[in-house]
Amino acid sequence: MKKVIVAGGPTLVRAALAKVIDSSDAMRVTGTVAHSEDLRDLLDVGAAADIVLLDHSLHPAEPHEFTALIREVRAAARTVVFGAPNAQEVDAQVRAGATGIVAADISAAQLIAALETVSRGGLVVALGTAPAVSKAQPRVTPELTRDLSRREREILTMLSSGQDSASIARDLGLSPLTVKTHITHMLSKLGIRQRGHLIAFAYESGLVVPGITHTSFIANALRTAS
Repeated sequence: MKKVIVAGGPTLVRAALAKVIDSSDAMRVTGTVAHSEDLRDLLDVGAAADIVLLDHSLHPAEPHEFTALIREVRAAARTVVFGAPNAQEVDAQVRAGATGIVAADISAAQLIAALETVSRGGLVVALGTAPAVSKAQPRVTPELTRDLSRREREILTMLSSGQDSASIARDLGLSPLTVKTHITHMLSKLGIRQRGHLIAFAYESGLVVPGITHTSFIANALRTAS
């Protein structure tokens, strides 16, 4: 039985999330807290948790404080962000250690599925109906990945696993400038302006399937793809 702590958000929302999570046969809520300070206190006293569900409203005006909180929490448990953030924040939150980012308008079944995927070591990015970058942004379909080269798909896969440009360059034997150039080309091809949207695209297009294929395996497969 996986243990979950729900942190932040309105009291009624926390209660509703707890009820949904407790309805699962595989998870139960072991604590709910309103503020980040309460969460730190709970973790400091050794509260057992496999997953912490962080409401994005904990630090709405200070994104850097929220990512700092993610870094703290990930040392104790897997961390899932609840509430659709601005898409440009996705990249920072994944880099900070979040293993799940879900929109506030997902269904109860989708929330349970996301938490179960994260508990198995997967990475979930489900932005739901979060605002698009622009009105001209193309609808995400698997066919769009065909516009990307093999190397671009490989780099996007690694980027979606939380690696930064420097580590991708090191693993692939490329220069950091070359990696950044590939990322710029992908942004242009897909009509996307933010790197965070690239990560969302990787999941929404099916290039990365959390909980089914590990991103490291996908990267290895892409190296041998035609």
